[in-house]
Amino acid sequence: MAGFEHTTIVGVGLIGGSVGLALKARGLASEVVGVGHRESTLKKAQERGAVDRWTLDAAEGAAGADLVVLCTPVGLVADKAAEVLPAMKPGSILTDVASTKSALTERIEAVLPESVAFVPAHPMAGSEKRGIENARADLFEGARCILTPTARTPVEAVGVVCEIWRGVGAVVEKLDIAEHDRIVAQISHLPHVVASALVNSVKEALPYAATGFRDTTRIAGGDPGLWIDIFRDNRENVLATLGLFLREVREACDALENSDWDTLRGLLERARERRNKLDSPGSDGE
Repeated sequence: MAGFEHTTIVGVGLIGGSVGLALKARGLASEVVGVGHRESTLKKAQERGAVDRWTLDAAEGAAGADLVVLCTPVGLVADKAAEVLPAMKPGSILTDVASTKSALTERIEAVLPESVAFVPAHPMAGSEKRGIENARADLFEGARCILTPTARTPVEAVGVVCEIWRGVGAVVEKLDIAEHDRIVAQISHLPHVVASALVNSVKEALPYAATGFRDTTRIAGGDPGLWIDIFRDNRENVLATLGLFLREVREACDALENSDWDTLRGLLERARERRNKLDSPGSDGE
């Protein structure tokens, strides 16, 4: 696909910085403008080549842009959309990278002018690490990116955003917004709660943690403020998923209390089979 003349990225941390690096590396953007609230971060993004120029003013950064990508934490996405939309030119496209969709999309579409297309998107790539220092051009290679267009999303704009993500190496899929939020509650939001609970439950044993425990709880190192916003937006789905998880834990507890080794073996074997399929060739896992 042909690149954009002017792309603006609002939030140039890990994801936003990686978007900028990937777009520039693949010739998908002639000029990338970075928007943020810290000069030091924006200067680092420019030094790393993720943006060509930068500004602290979101409306100024969005003026004249063909594409604006909102890469802020979930709690700031809707507010930043409200800042940039009045400055965006007719025919331009607004998109995002947030991991929750229903509440955010409703808020953004409430202030969305007819002249601008909004395409909700969620690249399922990242790390517990943050910051432009950890951004890289290949972050999205082979990662799944889910688009959740609504009745107000122009088909042409969906096609453009789809090609952008494919252009940076992602595998693109479209889902209904409600289905997206149910899925990410299970495979992204629940694991963070569980990892945090595991870390908090071991207390004095933590210094003895080896590879297995460290691998299992790696994501607990994520920013609590960011995760509170995610849980707030996707609260009902996370609660429902936690209920399913707690039933599994209760079944394992009951088996242990009753010395029911056959039941416990069945739980472990079922988990092993499902986990092995995740790593098998052709798997649909993230």
